[in-house]
Formats: sequence, C-alpha cells, structure tokens
Amino acid sequence: MKALALALALLADPGVRTSLPPAPVRLYRIAWRRPFVPAEVLAWRPAERGGVVVDPATSLALFGTRDGWLHAVRPDGTLAWEFRGSGALGPPAVGGDTVYVGSTDGRLYAVAIPTGKARWNYQADEDLATRPAVAHGSVFVASFQDTLFCVDAATGARRWHHRREAKGDGFTIFGAAAAAAGPDAVYAAYSDGFAAALDPKTGAARWEKRIAPADDHLDVDALVLDGGRLYAAAYSGAVLAVDARTGNTLWKSAAPGAARLALAPGLVVAVSATSVQALSAADGAAVWTAPLGGSPTGDPVLAGKWLLVPAGEEGLRWLETATGRTLRVFDPGTGVSGPPAVAGSRVYVLSNGGDLFALDLS
Repeated sequence: MKALALALALLADPGVRTSLPPAPVRLYRIAWRRPFVPAEVLAWRPAERGGVVVDPATSLALFGTRDGWLHAVRPDGTLAWEFRGSGALGPPAVGGDTVYVGSTDGRLYAVAIPTGKARWNYQADEDLATRPAVAHGSVFVASFQDTLFCVDAATGARRWHHRREAKGDGFTIFGAAAAAAGPDAVYAAYSDGFAAALDPKTGAARWEKRIAPADDHLDVDALVLDGGRLYAAAYSGAVLAVDARTGNTLWKSAAPGAARLALAPGLVVAVSATSVQALSAADGAAVWTAPLGGSPTGDPVLAGKWLLVPAGEEGLRWLETATGRTLRVFDPGTGVSGPPAVAGSRVYVLSNGGDLFALDLS
C-alpha cells in the first residue's frame, strides 16, 4: 500500500508515467508542466532534441523547439518571452547576457536574454543544430557537414571556419559532436574519425589526429574537455582520453557504438545504442555498465548523485551514478530526447511532445 500511495503521488500530473524500481525511492516531484508546441496531426515520432539551458543571472530556462521558436521561462512556469527563428532549433548556450542557438536550416542566432530581441543571426548554409561554445569573444559551432564555424560573439561576423572533407559517405549515426572550447584552443570532431585542436583566433590547426578505430562508420559524436584532457566518443568502438595540448592518446577503452559523453566525479560516462558505461577517468577501466533501453539521443546530465540519461522514446532514465542502478524512468508519454538542465534542486525536462516539465529534487 505504501508503494502504491507513492506511485499515485508521483502520477499527480495526468499523462505522465513514472516507472518505479522494486524498492520505491522518491527522487523528485513535478512542480509544474507547460506545453509549448501545438499537437501536430499525423505527426510520427516527434522529437525535441535541443534540450534546456538555465541562465545563471536571471534563472530563466531557455530552450528551442522543432517549430523554430526559442522560449524563455521563469522558475514559476510563466513565460518571459519567445523569439521566432526558423528550422528546428538545437541546444542553446549562454554567454553573458546573450543566448546562442543554431538551427537545422543553417542559421546561428544571438538573442538578448533580458528582452528576447535578436542581436544578430549568421547564415552558414549548413545544419548547425549542435550546442555552440562561447569563449575568446567568439561563438564556435560545429555543423553536421564537418565544418567548425567561428563567429564574432558581439557582431555575428564570421572570423574563420575549419572543414574536413569527409571520406567515404561521411555518414553520422547520432549527429555531430559539439565544439569544446578551452583557454588555449578550441576542439572539434568529424565524421572521418578525426579530432582537431585549433587556434581560437585564426583557426590554424594545432594538431589533427584520427582517434576512431577502423570500421565502416568512424564518426566522433561527442567531445568533453576537462582541464588538460579531452575525452571523445567514437561510434566505431572506443572512448578515448587524449592530451588536449598534444593530441597524444592517454588511454582508450572499448565502447561499441559510443555516441554521448558526460563527466561525473572520477568517471567518464559513455552512452551507446545499447548501454550506459562508466569508465575510470584516470585510466579508462570499466566501473559499471547498465542497459540503456532506448537511444542515445542527448547528452547525459549530472544531478547531484543521479545521472539523467535521455533515451528518446524510452524517456529520461535516472541512474545512480555510483553504481549504475536505474532508479526511475521519467516518461511524459512521448519520450525525452534532449538533455535536461539542472539549476540547484530544480531539473527542467523538455518532452518530445513539446512540454516543459519542472522537477524538484527530493
């Protein structure tokens, strides 16, 4: 009866299913839910891949949707503003008082966070639906066509671009890696299995190196920079740690189909089409592996001692970071594809149906 009561309490919001493990553990409560994308007649498997970011200065939750709108929502669920873009919008990034977001139709937008007014937009003529990186007075955004664009953050003027001509079909299974910016270089990854460190001012290559094991599909779909180390996920079967300054491999761990990465204390977490795997950040040794039960649609996000893994139509999986045990699956009925955003004890989740949920951690 106690388990039933807890399940009913968590299902207070109609249409939301929350799967429980054998021993009930309360992880969160739904603070509010707000729809943002009108239901589409005959829409087949809609997906919202952009995810959410929270501006630390204003506490606004910022997110783009597949219909081209960029939304800003206050912590109480009220709408601050909306901006009309075009194409399906990707994951946004905050730099100062500006939010930057790319779109599938090739535009990169800069929007003022206080007002929701456009500062500029840049047309790249390539799919820019990856998360931008803001550093060195520039915005760096990777395209799905193997180009890294560098744009002036204040004006939107292009500074440089770096491109690799994909060998073979240039096919990518789970999209493209977002750019990673450090104090001395910006890093990009490509569908031919290469990663590169580039001068942030000129785009000149500091090093370029193939890091993907040999296979039919070599795309490197995730990069994470942590101090002097760059971690990469190669779909052809590896997670690697490389020296960010030289490109030298520090360790390599087998990980078939690796597509998404996240860092946790002492761990590198890799998500593939079938599993979530935690590796030691020190040497790449396996710590735990958990079945995914979905698709690696978005980057995992750390929320306290929990790891939140978007799994597409299978919802948002809540894993215990220390053990990999799945404690909850938050499923709003349409699944969760984009990464959530964590702000203190609040988690914002965008469903594939275009609803934004505010979850308060217990």
